[in-house]
Amino acid sequence: MFCRRAVRLASLKFIFSITRNNIVTNRKLCSNNMYWSSSRLFSSQKFDFLKLGGKRSTNQNFHSNLQSSLFLLSFSGLLSFLNKEDDKESELITTIKRGILLIQKEELQAAEQMLHLALRLAQEQQNSDGLTYVYDLLANVAFERHQFSKAEQLFVNVMQRELAKGTANDDPKIVHMSLKLAKIYEETGQIDKAEQGFKFCLECLQPLVDKSSDEDLLTLWAMSLDWYARFLQQQNRLDEALAHYKKAYAMCVKVHGEVHEESVVLLNDIGTISYLKGDKDEALAYMTKAIEVGKHLPNMEDFSSVYVNLGNIYLKKGLYEEAKKFCSEGYKNAKRHHNPEGLKEADICLEEIKKIFKK
Repeated sequence: MFCRRAVRLASLKFIFSITRNNIVTNRKLCSNNMYWSSSRLFSSQKFDFLKLGGKRSTNQNFHSNLQSSLFLLSFSGLLSFLNKEDDKESELITTIKRGILLIQKEELQAAEQMLHLALRLAQEQQNSDGLTYVYDLLANVAFERHQFSKAEQLFVNVMQRELAKGTANDDPKIVHMSLKLAKIYEETGQIDKAEQGFKFCLECLQPLVDKSSDEDLLTLWAMSLDWYARFLQQQNRLDEALAHYKKAYAMCVKVHGEVHEESVVLLNDIGTISYLKGDKDEALAYMTKAIEVGKHLPNMEDFSSVYVNLGNIYLKKGLYEEAKKFCSEGYKNAKRHHNPEGLKEADICLEEIKKIFKK
């Protein structure tokens, strides 16, 4: 009982710290609605496999960020809201659905414009739930477009609206937004706030996951583990990062099965950490397993990076024929998927091997 209360107090501390003194009015939000950014951090940001030439594409981050903006709509209540058939609300619902469709098509500027039309309709109807759901979607669009200040204001606004109507601070919908806020803090260099946020999410979700098999909840848990592990790795806290990646992998297999793109990505991550910790044999084992699983996923566009990572480990171990074999496979895979970055990675590896053979 004492431990649970300690967790709840820590959770409240995080919620209060991000909602206090962050009141955002509807007028202020609307005044900024024509600010567009061409930057797409979460679609293009690369995860460098340090000194190994490979990468982790955030397109494959546990449940891609764009998908994660949408897959938990049931937590926010938006799905039930969209199924309403009230004539007065039909235009609003249709407009929101159009905005969601544009998000799914990754036409984010058009999606933001459509959602602001929905926002105006919700304001005209004085539809409180409609306003909350549109703000939530706008927050996710800003998050995807690397507009961190705007995304933070919108997420905080949505959280305040939810808390004001009685939503518990550890409700999954609050946790989901808190996870996005933690990521924003990480990307903007607010390291202490980011860690507090990631821990809050995990502390809130742990007791729910222990007694639930809900797929959305388990996916949110795994995504929280994955994002926190990446944060820990960036802070060079490799032992902690490895433990969280392994937990994320176990949950991924439980939810999606072993033959899944995210399983491959997480095996690659575990192999990466093992290598950075100096355990090349363990790194080889995890990378080899990632290759074995990935062979069953012919449509995995960034799979060439796993081949190249494995080739680079063999290169560092002095096993040059094996290195050449896997970097060549990476090249062929990248060529098949028309992946110029994968081709570049493979070329770097193969060129290094050529230099060694010439000596």
